[in-house]
Amino acid sequence: MRRLVGVLVAVGLALGVVSAGPASAAIDSSGSAVILPPDQDPFYVPPADYGSRPNGTVLRSREITALAYVMPIPVHAYQVLYKSVDGHGAPVAEAATVLVPYTSWTGPGTRPLVSYQIADDSLSTRCQPSYTLRVGIGSPTGVGSYEVSMSYQALLRGYAIVYADYEGPHSQFAAGPQAAHGVLDGMRAVLHHAPAGLDPNTKITLWGYSGGGLATTWAAEQQGSYAPELNVVGAAAGGVPAELGAMLRHNNGNLGAGLALLGVIGLARAYPESGVYGILNDRGRALFATNEDACTLDVAVLHPFDRIENYTTIADPIDSPQARFLIDTNNPGQATPRMPYYNYEALQDEFVPAALADGLLKDYCADGGTVKKVRIPFSGHITGEVQGGPGALQFLADRVAGKPVTSDC
Repeated sequence: MRRLVGVLVAVGLALGVVSAGPASAAIDSSGSAVILPPDQDPFYVPPADYGSRPNGTVLRSREITALAYVMPIPVHAYQVLYKSVDGHGAPVAEAATVLVPYTSWTGPGTRPLVSYQIADDSLSTRCQPSYTLRVGIGSPTGVGSYEVSMSYQALLRGYAIVYADYEGPHSQFAAGPQAAHGVLDGMRAVLHHAPAGLDPNTKITLWGYSGGGLATTWAAEQQGSYAPELNVVGAAAGGVPAELGAMLRHNNGNLGAGLALLGVIGLARAYPESGVYGILNDRGRALFATNEDACTLDVAVLHPFDRIENYTTIADPIDSPQARFLIDTNNPGQATPRMPYYNYEALQDEFVPAALADGLLKDYCADGGTVKKVRIPFSGHITGEVQGGPGALQFLADRVAGKPVTSDC
């Protein structure tokens, strides 16, 4: 096992998907401009009075060059820092990147906007899309660049795309309310950023997979109450961790154990009042401290088949009051999306059992939701994203076009 893990780490370092240490400044594709990571870049520091401003207010902006690995993406690319609130209602400043095709929109109405939630799944701002889109292959995680490539077909259709740093400035992985607010306020911000040329009333769709599917689902559920003015006409979410307690049990001691540990660290960070820090043993405190700036594979590659209870003073932390607080607060299913919701799951998913989303869809149907259910046979987690992506985008395109949808409820 140690040899296998060593090989995985070596391959990850060679491909640039596992970071070897703390973030440092990167060089842009021209070889001249230095791109600072977010924790060193003054762009991300909000003005002193930002907390009193309305959610979605643009605090500052800049035009950037967005990279697909090493090649500039041929679009207008802007970043906005905007005001939002975290899961406790405290003000936070978050960044969003919007890509707008050079060509004019020739379809009916105004240019649509897709909010694409990358599966950030990290504990560091250097893993978030506002940074990874600028440094491309120089990113400390390959996940961002790979996932951005999944969304390019939307650009080819003429849609604008926004990628929000929805985990917030403290990288609160798996925190549902934080993600919902970050996504919805990111859309508010780019719609009112004049250089992007978007109509505030244009049609919007939500799209994401895995951790991005969780953020998409939370945003879809909360849009009606948190940002009802947004014209969201459809949402597509795949690989959705629809029941966090079951997700922890499924991955604990299995291949996805590192992802489970990432989620625990992210949720404990978002909700210190949960008491998780109080049940950590020495190994747990070291794990939290060592990975406070980790990207996805920094933890996932090093902890396959690990167990959460190896890091706690109690035998079954998943069934503890601390875990139950985190699960109840961050499980999707808190509300039913008002827009049509498309869910696609791989039936052989190693990390996210499709049955978890089945239960969520039943709840939506019982509450009057409009649901499309797609299940992909003979596919695992990654292949399911690739196979399911075109259908998800077509569903969203049909909502933009105003086509009727028949619910699978």
